[in-house]
Amino acid sequence: MKVAILGDLFLTNEVLQKALEKAFEGSGVQFETVYQTDSWPVTPVMKTDEVSEFVGDENEVCKVVGDVEIILTHTAPITQKVLAVARNLKVVGAARGGPVNINWKACTERGIPVLYAPGRNSGAVAEFTVGMMLAQSRNITRSHMSMMTEKRWRGDLYTLDVVGKELNSSVVGLVGSGAIGGKVAHIVRAFGARVLIYDPYIPAEKIKEMGGEPVELETLLKECDFISLHARLTKETRGMIGEREIQLMKPTAYLINTARGELVDHNALYKALKEKRLAGAALDIFESEPPPDDSPLYLLDNVTVTSHLAGASLQAAEIGARVLAEGVFNYIYKQETPRYCVNPDYIEHKR
Repeated sequence: MKVAILGDLFLTNEVLQKALEKAFEGSGVQFETVYQTDSWPVTPVMKTDEVSEFVGDENEVCKVVGDVEIILTHTAPITQKVLAVARNLKVVGAARGGPVNINWKACTERGIPVLYAPGRNSGAVAEFTVGMMLAQSRNITRSHMSMMTEKRWRGDLYTLDVVGKELNSSVVGLVGSGAIGGKVAHIVRAFGARVLIYDPYIPAEKIKEMGGEPVELETLLKECDFISLHARLTKETRGMIGEREIQLMKPTAYLINTARGELVDHNALYKALKEKRLAGAALDIFESEPPPDDSPLYLLDNVTVTSHLAGASLQAAEIGARVLAEGVFNYIYKQETPRYCVNPDYIEHKR
């Protein structure tokens, strides 16, 4: 079978190929492989009206997929133009939690399943989220920046009016309790934190099983010392944390966002941080990436920022590749209905 492996600088061609070979080990299936590599994450992701969060040129992708039966990718754009060239394509997949760089509708119309790897970086993001809580609330970021950029010893960060609370004395609020939120709940409970969870799509009993207390969003915002966002970006959740929601939060609270930038009204957030109506924020994602040079973000001293790193770990890359490769094996070799498929209605169009 001919396979196109379209890796990048995080989920490399080598990682994808090893996972594919491991999944088909002993099956007798032989692969002829073509490769391409895009420059994510060094190059920020792009967006068009057709696909989003991709890096690369669809015209370059078209050059290698003409007669392939399988496409494995991470961030390369799989557009209608690419699919039209890939005449023999049987299955396509992205080793990521949401294959938004693939035109699902066009695949469905061709009877092609689109596979993905949900939860592949949930452990990485959960650990990073708790790290962001500590970095911001315990002044790790402020002290590091002062010492490294100004050679300044910040004894003032030990004064009572500046120090933050320990997690074991805090109430942590999670907006969304999927794979990532559930792991964050487990970690912060180990610190001794009380956990409140708002997730209208998860039964209250399931939330209690993960050690959380199911509450409405307004209650969570009012009572929590840390508000950590883990909701999916949808029409309903876009801008869900705006001026009104921020006003409900304690002035001693911290907002943590490792989910999606569009969940937050950043103008309202930056204004609240500037006016000290919040103790601080820790952000791994933004209204645009990278933020514009004139963003007020860069004028704030009560925020910890990172360049969309939460999902970056060796395990995340390996898990994503493995889950995707196993899905391809089950579909191609075992002829099973794909477990992780974003367009299950492909079957209605399959020839």
